[in-house]
Amino acid sequence: MNYASVVRILALVMLILAGASLPAVLTAAAYGEYDQVFAFLAMVLGISVIAASILFLTPRPTQKSRPSDALGLVILWWFLAPVAACLPFVVGVQNQSLLQAIHEAAACLTTTGQSVIAVEGDRWPSSLIVWRGTLHFVGGAASIITAASVLAALNLGGPGIHRSALFVMPETSFFDAVPKVARSVVLIMTVSITVTVLALELAGMSAGRAMSDAVSVWTTGLVDPAPYGRANAGPVADIILAFGLMGGALGLAVALPLRERRLVKAATDPETTMFVFLVILFTVMAVASGVKVFESLGWAISALATSGLPLGSADTWNLVPLPVFVLPALIGGSALSAAGGVKIARLIVLARRAGVEFRQLGYRRSVLGFQFRDREMDERSVIGVWVYLVAYILTVFLVMVGFAFTGLPFESSIRLAIGCLTNSGGLVAGHVAQLDNAASILAIFSMVLGRLEILAIIPAISVSFWRG
Repeated sequence: MNYASVVRILALVMLILAGASLPAVLTAAAYGEYDQVFAFLAMVLGISVIAASILFLTPRPTQKSRPSDALGLVILWWFLAPVAACLPFVVGVQNQSLLQAIHEAAACLTTTGQSVIAVEGDRWPSSLIVWRGTLHFVGGAASIITAASVLAALNLGGPGIHRSALFVMPETSFFDAVPKVARSVVLIMTVSITVTVLALELAGMSAGRAMSDAVSVWTTGLVDPAPYGRANAGPVADIILAFGLMGGALGLAVALPLRERRLVKAATDPETTMFVFLVILFTVMAVASGVKVFESLGWAISALATSGLPLGSADTWNLVPLPVFVLPALIGGSALSAAGGVKIARLIVLARRAGVEFRQLGYRRSVLGFQFRDREMDERSVIGVWVYLVAYILTVFLVMVGFAFTGLPFESSIRLAIGCLTNSGGLVAGHVAQLDNAASILAIFSMVLGRLEILAIIPAISVSFWRG
């Protein structure tokens, strides 16, 4: 492990997190929320002192960084960032628990969106809503950047589902290639959110709600801590949000072809076509459960995006049976998006492999293969996906049992286990009672585990990984 490189980059990323608090600080000052101003400045000061000390005391690295070093950085970032960003959730709200503040920050950074802090009348300080949105943006961008660079280099999942034109393995240090990916991802997200905000405002939505909803759809999160008691935004706004959710769920799979004006490629991408098929499938399931057609369509899009942002009537989320409700979240969105879940690309690989097996039933000696994005899939790729799927299912079961041992009822344990591991706010927001310390720690770990796509955390268990 190239510790000098890892800790220096981690310090720089933490400084970026501290700088990202500027909009929240300005909002707090503008609205006279001086407790929040103090909390944000204290957070910035703490991060800056620690990060600057690391940069000053740590020597410049003398060896090249490898993808394994980047994985170590990513693991440290996801566990330390919620701790660094939690202080504003302690001051100025009805919360005296540092653990709950860390939980709140982790839910925002992982774009799960769950809120565990009780605020009288759900009237949150404006600066904290801005901070929640900022953390969603930072976390969503970090998820996509990690997938398109670190996970692509490590090829987690076997078939190279994280590959994109943005990342090329450098001959120098691995971290030299990451800024290009980061700039592209941040630019795409910023432009997408800005266009969505303007469209929502033209549809009659207030500026504050337009901003929080736009960030929610493109980060597939849940910025507003209490979205289910709001008035319906109207059909035009719901259509705009639906397109935003589809864009957020598909991520770079459609964003990169659209940026290059390759509309046909974006529309015919395997993950795009599978996403449309799954939306239709889950819409039919919701209609069969007694939900209206357009309400079912809105739920299916939001659930597959693992956002939890209700389109249309929020009552829809209570009408869909739990076994149907959890399926879209488990599948999730594109591998190069901020959506959680197993990922559509892995589902496509398994489905195509199953098709090959069925075709070979009558012709055992035949040699058949299949492709994913013009790349021939070998047995190792398929085995990698199967291993991931088994590990995911086992993790869901173990986390569910863990929540049950904390005293939570069976349904809440299912919702929390799947909701946290898939970073799906719709499964946990507004449905799960206040958590005790043990359940909160398990939820934080599960949300981070979901962002690391489970298999990425396995090397961290080995001592040799940190010694190498």
